[in-house]
Amino acid sequence: MKKNGIQILQFGTGNFLRAFIEPMVQDLNQQDISLNVCMIQSTGGSNLEQLKKQNYEYHVLVAGLENGKKVEQLRKITCIKDGLDLPLESERFLQFASDPEVKWIISNVTEAGMVWKEEEDFKEFAKSFAGRITQWLFRRFQTLPQAETILLPCELLQENGKTLKNLVETHAKRWKLQEEFFIWMDSSCKFFNSLVDRIVPGFPSHLSLPEKEKDKFLVQTEPYCFWAIEGKGSDEAYLPFLNSFSEVILQNSIQIYSLRKIRILNGLHTFMTGKGLLQGFETVGQYVDDPRNLEELEMLLKQEIFPTLDIPSQELEKYARQVMDRFRNPFVAHRLADISLNATAKFKSRLFPIFEWHQQNHHSVPPIAVTGLVAQILFNLRNPEKIKDTSEVKNVYSTLPPLYSEFEQVIFITKSLFGLEDHEGIKKAYETLLSK
Repeated sequence: MKKNGIQILQFGTGNFLRAFIEPMVQDLNQQDISLNVCMIQSTGGSNLEQLKKQNYEYHVLVAGLENGKKVEQLRKITCIKDGLDLPLESERFLQFASDPEVKWIISNVTEAGMVWKEEEDFKEFAKSFAGRITQWLFRRFQTLPQAETILLPCELLQENGKTLKNLVETHAKRWKLQEEFFIWMDSSCKFFNSLVDRIVPGFPSHLSLPEKEKDKFLVQTEPYCFWAIEGKGSDEAYLPFLNSFSEVILQNSIQIYSLRKIRILNGLHTFMTGKGLLQGFETVGQYVDDPRNLEELEMLLKQEIFPTLDIPSQELEKYARQVMDRFRNPFVAHRLADISLNATAKFKSRLFPIFEWHQQNHHSVPPIAVTGLVAQILFNLRNPEKIKDTSEVKNVYSTLPPLYSEFEQVIFITKSLFGLEDHEGIKKAYETLLSK
């Protein structure tokens, strides 16, 4: 059945969602499960404006290895029908709450965006993602209480759906919204925990494709595409994405998938970003092509990451082998600079749990992982103009005490941003990096 309006509000105009969610929606459209997307930009920039000039249409290039065979497929995406720029179009955003066709809210505001931030009076449009969702849901409660709302956060955080709901409830309490709103939210809104797994290197500038000339938003991705959603069997009715051609699963618990992906795939990405940029590497492929780097990654996995995961070793090793093969994808030029966006929050969510585990079990920082952290800090100290992080993080780097040596600056930042007190472990990591 063809629908003309908007059914999905998508927070995020970046490469990842455009190569992850939109192909799934396109799959559904091919099966006459017609859904249209409104993209929401809330981080500034010109993506939305430029996409609009292309009628919100672009191409996705799927390229890589699948079952040992090379795959190269170009696909046009046409399911995006509208766009919103926040906070400039805040009222139009809130008006969607009264639209009975809108049912799904999908987000990827990154780990840095899924956090608590104090807000002003409820009448003022919120600055934070969770605050804006709270205001949107309250408008829906007031104007369209019979409607269901399905929220599917894709941020790489454990229990991201639960986290979002907790943030919304906290905002609602701070704003002293009526008790009936909380009751309505429990009965009419579903916040799903979910885990996304796909490497999206972005614009394929290194490949020869005629479409590149006309499509500035052509995005490259790998064949592997996995989405785990936590819920009961009865929740299938709320999740048409299960019918896409990608591997989308509904499980009672997705913790095993979440932990292995965040610690292994994303953890290795974050580790190699700091070290790779410091050493002059530009892409993931270049980094893993160096045998010394590959050996260190394998040691990091076996000695420092695997012990923190209560998952059978055979499953961990199998997934790790898949990850290494994905890193070696011959079509991919996954830029380390792109992965470095909001690197501080990523390190905290992806690798810092293993620091806590090692400190509890060995009373020290993990010696390999800490070199990745120190490398990230050193790169930022030596290249302040290349820091791609939040204003709060940038402020820490810009307000370093005068006359500090570089090592003292590293100590100051590890304590300020990460709360680390193991100066000896940090010193060893620092000296190791200087010796290379």
